[in-house]
Amino acid sequence: MSFRTKGQDDMEIKNICTFVKAAELGNFTKAAQELGYAQSTVTAQIQQLENELHVNLFERNGKRIVLSASGKEFLQYAYQIIKYESMAVEHFSLSGEPEGELNIGIMETICASEFVNLFQNFSLNYHQVSLNLQIVTTHQALDMLEKGKFDLIFLLDNKISRPDMVTAREYPVDISFFCASGHPLASQKDITLEQLLQEPFILTEKGCNYREVFESEVAARGQTLTCITEIGYTRYIIQAVSRRLGIGLLPAMTLSEALRLGTISLIQVQNYQIRMSIQVIYSNKRRISLPLRAFLDSL
Repeated sequence: MSFRTKGQDDMEIKNICTFVKAAELGNFTKAAQELGYAQSTVTAQIQQLENELHVNLFERNGKRIVLSASGKEFLQYAYQIIKYESMAVEHFSLSGEPEGELNIGIMETICASEFVNLFQNFSLNYHQVSLNLQIVTTHQALDMLEKGKFDLIFLLDNKISRPDMVTAREYPVDISFFCASGHPLASQKDITLEQLLQEPFILTEKGCNYREVFESEVAARGQTLTCITEIGYTRYIIQAVSRRLGIGLLPAMTLSEALRLGTISLIQVQNYQIRMSIQVIYSNKRRISLPLRAFLDSL
């Protein structure tokens, strides 16, 4: 498909797609690799687009490229052109049932909760959709959604607001302290944060958002905490805490099974509670494909 510019040949959609990929990656070589082109092809497509628009889309400094002012302006048009071209093609080739790939970025703690049923139920209902899930951090998820590598992301964080992203659903979540059911703190009520900090902790990896919130509060109070193990694996943390190796801090939704089995107990801390939300986010720069629409409708 092509678009005609005044006094010029048709503007090719493939050139526009190449421009977007190069803009997002900031590198012609990486763009060529992802698109399956030779680097010379990418360079030629960008040059053709620049000749048609009569502007320089990139500022070049050796191998490094950055968008020019005109490039930043055209990028917004490019997203819309690609979005509506894809929508038109999809509209006139509807087969009835959604099919294709759906790429989703998700945090590990969400996968360790009952939310995993959303994905399994979707796969049971839509056999023609290949569901690709990737465990990521908040930063990775937002970056890959912006670059078009994900169709949808599931985050557990404070409220995220970006003009180019849409929050389709939001679910509030408590972040809870817990200990082994036989731990002395299990039978106590209204424990102070200072009391809790006398115990060793088993925490998620550094950079985890709710760990950062907790550590900031500890620092603000002039206190310190002892972390004897850090790992980005929810099940390990729960098992280690149940064996009285330390105190844990995880989203309450991940603790349901261990609480049911009686291996852990929640700890209520005086005047302190961390609350975040699971946010289901997609980009408004790209079209909503049939698989994505079906998934959003299933939430």
